[in-house]
Amino acid sequence: MNIQDAMSLIASFSSANSSKLQAFSSANENLADREAVVAQLVGEKYAPPKELSEYIRSVCPQQGLVLEGVGHPVELLKISELSWQPEMLSPLTGELAKWQDDWFLIAHDGGDPIIIKASEQGENSPVYSSMQGMGFWDFAPIADSIGQFLVCACAIEHALNFPGLGQPLDDDFNLAQAAANWLFPFLRLHAGAHYDEWASVFENYQA
Repeated sequence: MNIQDAMSLIASFSSANSSKLQAFSSANENLADREAVVAQLVGEKYAPPKELSEYIRSVCPQQGLVLEGVGHPVELLKISELSWQPEMLSPLTGELAKWQDDWFLIAHDGGDPIIIKASEQGENSPVYSSMQGMGFWDFAPIADSIGQFLVCACAIEHALNFPGLGQPLDDDFNLAQAAANWLFPFLRLHAGAHYDEWASVFENYQA
């Protein structure tokens, strides 16, 4: 799934005046600054993969974006925070300080980094996540592309704010039926092999 297809999907379940869509559309601002960011990254050891460059130029929120999730929100970094050596990881020591030079942070989930690997120079950039609490980095794939990652993260938030529902979750983390009837088929269609990674935050995802 490429970036433009992802934006079309997100728009299909978001209202036209959604603050999330407006945040993504802020990428149309300061285009010269965005080109400068891409140019700066090209000067490093790894050139940014094609999809990462497109994300920076056309989608990355100018001021960042917080997407509601179960537990912690997914926070997309604002464009000025994009770098090969993210500041949020600079205080770490030991095994956690061993940040590989092809890991590029695009977001985090409660402090757990979400990256792409710049050494993977395909048409799309797989997205990976790892937990800090393990004491070392063990990145696992959560999406086949940045586009797919954005769609899944935005779909989770939409389900948690599903129209007509006052309480989307019960005490056992079951998603309300109306939201479940929309989210789980949507993720089965668009999350592909990563369905369990995204849907299993809800107790009734296999119902």
